[in-house]
Amino acid sequence: MIDAVTAATANGAAAQDGKKLAEDFDDFLVLLTTQLQNQDPLDPMDSGEFTQQLVSFTGVEQQIQQNQNLELLANLSRLQNLASSASYLGTDALTIRDLGDHNGTGIKWQYQNTAVTDVLTLEVRNSSGDLVYSETGETGLGFHDFNWDGLDDNGNLVEDGNYKLQIVAKNDDGDEISPNIFVQETITAVDTSGFEPVFTVGPNAVGQTEILELIYNG
Repeated sequence: MIDAVTAATANGAAAQDGKKLAEDFDDFLVLLTTQLQNQDPLDPMDSGEFTQQLVSFTGVEQQIQQNQNLELLANLSRLQNLASSASYLGTDALTIRDLGDHNGTGIKWQYQNTAVTDVLTLEVRNSSGDLVYSETGETGLGFHDFNWDGLDDNGNLVEDGNYKLQIVAKNDDGDEISPNIFVQETITAVDTSGFEPVFTVGPNAVGQTEILELIYNG
């Protein structure tokens, strides 16, 4: 992985700019040499213009070098981030998702009421969209826990698989509202093939910025 990132750094935009500048400078020197060889000895060319162009080349070269240094620092920061992301494995993460994985122990959800709610029903549905469990939820503002134990409405343990929390909520006027839903799942894999790690959190693939909270087990 480090080799791949190093290769990407070497072929970054600043490196390409440096290559192009070197080619332009070579062309400039060829043109300058040709013009000097063919100038009129009685009316020599003004060297001020060439001096100004040389100064311009030097300034551009320095700017490209600065860009290369910034690219290097950015990639080193990404490498450090990728290396540290492996420590997240086995840790529970809270993400903005309504889908969770039930493997015999149920699923931990949270929901956030951002508006005054008169009626709120929590519905757990299977991958086919069938309702397997429902109960009345909290209507107060703020965050609320919903720890589903994996049982259906008849008290039977449902089969393992992915289940989605759907919230049916209405305000005093009967208008539907949509509380935010979060799920707590364990990080089981980290994909570091790109510059930003992607985490497998239960059945969901999430970016690092989508992880709202890390919850260490034990």
